[in-house]
Amino acid sequence: MNVLFVCEDNAALSIMAEAILSSLAPARFGAYSAGCFPAAVVHPDVVEFLGTHHMPVGRLRTKSLQTFRAPNAPRMDFIITLCDAAADENYSGWPGTPFVAHWNVLDAYATTEADEALRDNFWTLQRRIKIFASLPQSKLMRRVLTLQPSYL
Repeated sequence: MNVLFVCEDNAALSIMAEAILSSLAPARFGAYSAGCFPAAVVHPDVVEFLGTHHMPVGRLRTKSLQTFRAPNAPRMDFIITLCDAAADENYSGWPGTPFVAHWNVLDAYATTEADEALRDNFWTLQRRIKIFASLPQSKLMRRVLTLQPSYL
């Protein structure tokens, strides 16, 4: 199953989420990230922080949502938005009709020091992704019951 994490600039939150899921469940999920308005580069502090926490950082780069709408892009099963700007995007008509969820992770950069913000965002995402990745396959399958006759 493929999961796309989306934030505004794809330079911190969604990059962290991609690295965390890649680390926690690489055989079960394909982890990707994108931004509504991608920055030129991933925040260097984020790459350094993830590296010190033994997260995969080799392939991390900023990407646009349009990259994943292309015909040759991987088919997404889930799109998880991490900020309001990403949640406001139109995901209707997305190839493969993925399940879209909004996690609204507070960008701690606005309220705390950079090191503390990285740590807070990392642990928030780590907890949520661990729960998501631990769900049984049957719980992740969507529309399982929608085709059942109403009399059952």
